[in-house]
Amino acid sequence: MLKQYVIIPKKPKMSPGKIASQVCHASYMAMRKFQKWDWFFYKETKWRNSGMCVIVLQCKDVTALLSADKYLSQWNIPKWLYIDEGHTEVDALTPTALATGVVSEDQQWIFEKFKLYK
Repeated sequence: MLKQYVIIPKKPKMSPGKIASQVCHASYMAMRKFQKWDWFFYKETKWRNSGMCVIVLQCKDVTALLSADKYLSQWNIPKWLYIDEGHTEVDALTPTALATGVVSEDQQWIFEKFKLYK
């Protein structure tokens, strides 16, 4: 099954609605950015046949989120770091979500280090 991962920091504290919107923003931007990649189109048939799941994970804080961004870069994982504009619950320019593109099955082990978001 195809998988996309979104990592959310536990701090700063965000409401459930804010978290949902940040997951959606980051997920959409990551898929939009990487939809032109050959591997995405190659897997389109698999997506139609088996679907794709989005897994929301957590990290401690913004510093850990930025570390995760750097870590994923080392493994050449396509990703998008969403930076909030600060109109509602968090300060402007706060990183609030890190989403991947479609992660290949041989790279999914990388995300075992993270806990599911609670």
